[in-house]
Amino acid sequence: MNSRFDMVAFDCDGVLVDSEPITNLVLKDYLNELGWRISLNETCDTFIGRSIKEQMPYMEEKLGKALPETFLPEFQRRRDEALRQQIRVIPEIEQVLKKLQSSAMPFCVASGADSGKMQITLGHTGLLPYFEGRMFSGSDVARTKPAPDVYLLAAKSMAKLPGRCVVIEDTVAGVTAGVAAGMHVLGFTRSSKADALLAAGAKQVFDDMRDLPELIL
Repeated sequence: MNSRFDMVAFDCDGVLVDSEPITNLVLKDYLNELGWRISLNETCDTFIGRSIKEQMPYMEEKLGKALPETFLPEFQRRRDEALRQQIRVIPEIEQVLKKLQSSAMPFCVASGADSGKMQITLGHTGLLPYFEGRMFSGSDVARTKPAPDVYLLAAKSMAKLPGRCVVIEDTVAGVTAGVAAGMHVLGFTRSSKADALLAAGAKQVFDDMRDLPELIL
């Protein structure tokens, strides 16, 4: 293999699995119940790519009151139930993973989400076998995206230099994390606008997974 990269680090939500619309609809409905009349578009703009746990103080500020003590586990319960019923893969991603395997390019998943969520989304879409032993999550690090911690953990665990890794991200927070880790970031424009990903530091953007192999191999 002759490539300028030694490893590909995939974000999970919005890159491997089409989970963002499902998760954000659950969050929108729950926040509406609690009194914040936020729309689905506003929910996506505000929370995509960010840790729900870390955003709870902001939610309380907008609500003008404390969240219920059961907020996080109840949100996760509703989210997981919806994901089990509705989750789908991002079109063409499995073909990309097979091509990486055949080319002997190491790859992993590095998500800001909790590991339980990844087990559900990757498990129910059949993608889990591609990432066994190479899954890194927000549960594994002190700080989630936009901090670089999960990408640095992935590089260290895979014994790769950050500067030789390429990150595939679909959110501003994720691009910011990859850039902060010193990695080359490609922006997938399914969840965010191209100009926003480029402004955050993505080197290039693309909108079809069929185009990804030629960008990294």
